[in-house]
Amino acid sequence: MKRIRITGPIVLTVLLAGGSAFAQRATPLADNAALRYWAAFSVLQDAAITDEQAKELNAALDTLGPLEISKYTELVHKNSLALNVMARGTSLPNCDWGLDYALAEDIPGEYVRKALVLGRLNILYAMQQYHAGDKDGAVRTLTAGLRFSRDVSNGGSLFATLVAKNLLVTHLMAVSAGLRMGQLSASQQSQLQNAVTALGDGPDWAVSARRDLEALRPHYANDQQSAVALNRIISSYTAYLNDPSKLPALTDALNTAPPALANLIPNPKRVLEQKQELADKLQQTRGLLR
Repeated sequence: MKRIRITGPIVLTVLLAGGSAFAQRATPLADNAALRYWAAFSVLQDAAITDEQAKELNAALDTLGPLEISKYTELVHKNSLALNVMARGTSLPNCDWGLDYALAEDIPGEYVRKALVLGRLNILYAMQQYHAGDKDGAVRTLTAGLRFSRDVSNGGSLFATLVAKNLLVTHLMAVSAGLRMGQLSASQQSQLQNAVTALGDGPDWAVSARRDLEALRPHYANDQQSAVALNRIISSYTAYLNDPSKLPALTDALNTAPPALANLIPNPKRVLEQKQELADKLQQTRGLLR
């Protein structure tokens, strides 16, 4: 498998790019979880997990079916440092990825892909701990994974939010699997309950969508018709994600927009489906934790 590494200069460039933004905040740099996550990404080794393997993992969690977890032992072991650094980062109160919004749609998104890899490894690690009888360790790993998954969406695009959603759903599936097997103590269940409660309603989909749509503005600065249409789309799209009954207004905004613009807009129904899937999983898991 392809070795995934972020070289020192690249990490430094990313951190410096957000330096001015960090300086304007009261939160000290040392308290920024994103810096720990970047460090974790830099030590990932041969960590690519295929989509097919991810589907196999999800199926095993959903049905409590068999999974040959031993075939991932070496992979998890060689990435134990990355997982430990990530888990330590989740104890910090703030996560700011230092994204330069002036770059609009050119904001680098590689950190999101690495977050997906690391989050999947975390699930495998929790499963290994659970099957080895270390249920306290598994609970700590899942708790850290839930916080990390939520942090992935901080200040990011719809892409970041979708990855965060996928990681959250998978971690919630692992939590549910442990609860359904009935082998967790009251203390362990309480830790998981607190972690799930802290997620609230999950990522703010409307804010993420607005960031993506606002990034289109420079392309239509000299096209008044498209600029007006984009204003209407942004307003109706974000309203729809907060209130699905607003779909007719969004549909009209898309149908009356220039086709070249309308074709760039993420499918709103599919985005809402993703949001609803996470909401359903949160509700289901909370029901098991009562």
